[in-house]
Amino acid sequence: MSAKRIALLAALILLASGVNAQDLSIILEAGSIDSASAPRMLGDRLLFSYDFGPGRHGGRVHSVEAAFAHENFSRRHAFERNDNDIYVLLYEVPHDVTELHYRLIVNGVWTTDPANPDRITDRWGVRLSRTVVPRVERTITETPIVHADGTVEFVVTAPPGSRVSLVGSFNAWDPYMTPLEETAPGRFSRRLRLGQGEHLYYYVVDGLRIPDPGNDERKWHASGRIVSVVSLP
Repeated sequence: MSAKRIALLAALILLASGVNAQDLSIILEAGSIDSASAPRMLGDRLLFSYDFGPGRHGGRVHSVEAAFAHENFSRRHAFERNDNDIYVLLYEVPHDVTELHYRLIVNGVWTTDPANPDRITDRWGVRLSRTVVPRVERTITETPIVHADGTVEFVVTAPPGSRVSLVGSFNAWDPYMTPLEETAPGRFSRRLRLGQGEHLYYYVVDGLRIPDPGNDERKWHASGRIVSVVSLP
């Protein structure tokens, strides 16, 4: 999958949908699936997917959205197309919802999910797709971590064996100067001693630039890139 497409999905998932996920592998897997399937849990999100089939794009721009009964079908959640021409949506299910009833809107037409055979008929006779939501405990690591000795620990979760580096205003934005060490399978970290004030940074994971998934503090950099912010007193 191209870095450009992954970057687009990362930005949409991490920013537009408000997901500050603890696991970058969620983004990478959603961006790399090559076939549609019934909804399934991916980390702490429910992954929806739609496939128009081979040769059906023809350069045309399609649209796929999902609407849910618990939202009275009043909101439309847009899918994004990955490099395999699969449309994907990562949805955070409310904690009090254990079963989702939904419809897809494909190029403006309301329909059931063709990849999901589980369907019901509501009281108005409308066919809906249905999926049971397994309960997953969400664990978010808030980063960076400021330790008692004054050092700042940067931690990110990525697929095991990834090449991860830290790039920021404190290392002249050098993508090679500050690699992270894989301290446990899929857990990458690095401790630095930083001075007082505001520091801007992002991660590079296998060539993909992303803001810190565990840090909600972000801003637009002068270069036009979204970066994470850590401020020290």
